[in-house]
Amino acid sequence: MKKITGITNFDGIYYQFYLENQKLLMEEQLSKKSNIDFLLDSEYPIWLIRHSFGQDMGPEDYSDTSEEDYLTDQRGKNLSLHQKSGIIRDLSYHGLKVPFTIGDYSHAVGPIHAGIIEPGHFRFIVDGEVIRHLTIRLGFQKRGIRETILNKSMNQVMPFSEMISGDSSIAYALAFSKIYENLYDLNVSKDIRLFRSILVELERIAVHIGDLGGISEDIGYYPLYGVCVTDRGAALGLMETWTGHRFGKSVIRPGKLNLNRRIDAKQAKVSFQQLKTIFEKRIRPQILRALSISTLKERMQGCGFISETDVIKFGFVGMVSRMAGVNEDLRIDDPDYPNWSPLPLKEEHHHYNGDVWARMYIRYAEIEQSLAWIEQTLQEINWDVLWNFEEKIKYQDIINKKPKPGVFYAAVEAWRGPLLVAINFNENGLVTNSYIRDPSVLNWHALELAVRGEQVADFPLNNKSFNLSYVGFDL
Repeated sequence: MKKITGITNFDGIYYQFYLENQKLLMEEQLSKKSNIDFLLDSEYPIWLIRHSFGQDMGPEDYSDTSEEDYLTDQRGKNLSLHQKSGIIRDLSYHGLKVPFTIGDYSHAVGPIHAGIIEPGHFRFIVDGEVIRHLTIRLGFQKRGIRETILNKSMNQVMPFSEMISGDSSIAYALAFSKIYENLYDLNVSKDIRLFRSILVELERIAVHIGDLGGISEDIGYYPLYGVCVTDRGAALGLMETWTGHRFGKSVIRPGKLNLNRRIDAKQAKVSFQQLKTIFEKRIRPQILRALSISTLKERMQGCGFISETDVIKFGFVGMVSRMAGVNEDLRIDDPDYPNWSPLPLKEEHHHYNGDVWARMYIRYAEIEQSLAWIEQTLQEINWDVLWNFEEKIKYQDIINKKPKPGVFYAAVEAWRGPLLVAINFNENGLVTNSYIRDPSVLNWHALELAVRGEQVADFPLNNKSFNLSYVGFDL
């Protein structure tokens, strides 16, 4: 089934990106003549359209809109909420007024949010303690990344790739590197390609361990919280051992890896065992203990539910898709992921039914999945060649090659899901336009849906269980 997951306009030409058969593909969209045409077509998720084509239209005032029209998910009925005079609204917060009836009330959380993390605006319509509707608006930390990389060359652009969403630095650096490798027709060795995939999985493991701790904290289960907070450092420590940086910054570059040469190939290979040992002896037992406690199950099961139908209708991707039982994973049949085994979503459907429990369990399952694949793949790498790799092609040699101008794109199955980058280059290899779509762009709406009918007090738990990126949206 074809699933739209990205849209943009370069030089007056619409491009759309879609998932099909575990691949993310690009095509020109010739049937659409304006941005509004996408809004009128139910095949395109509204959050995606507003992120791609939205413009600042000032505060959103829906106080004169009927509550029925505001709360409905019928696309045609609430079309006026998303556009005016042929212009699509963006998803940034400029002020928001919502309708609600006598007996209900509305309240806001944010934009000041949780101290020092990125802010968002969450507007609730509540009946007693039950959430009837949630409207999320972001856009508080727009950093101008897309504007900054305009007319920049490869070595100037690559550092910004790692700033799009800091917890996905490896994945974004890989996506940008793949684009430049295609632009300049660079050959990449099997060892480098495999090790880059290993680094993506290590990034996934580190974040998942931290998130398991965060969810445990929100449900008041501190044995797992304490272990995850401290032993997440084992995954970050391995990243630092391999790359010299706990988050893998400046390591993945087009055609090469800047690895930590202070250790040798043998030390690099065996260092994985420390992470495996810590997980098996300290982290896994606490996860399994938590998953077996009936009161924790009761707290998470049935809370913040997203259905398989929701995933298909609204275009949710990645972990949010899989935790609801939809098997979408770019790593399946990817030559850079040999022998990759997908999760048994249908066989263990009781774990992947779209609630907080599913979002807890899938993190544990993906840690196990990634660790097993890394251990197997380590044997496929020639570590001496990888660690003693001598860069034969210098940066100047690369940019002296005449690239073919046009649109190049790449997608990587990051820990949240498939991130997408498309760049339009001129004949000198300089950026003339770009499109960056973090998985969170689509999945923020999943949080809006998940909390409907839940207690107000369940919002922090649901928010933490998704752990979406604010800055991945605020480019």
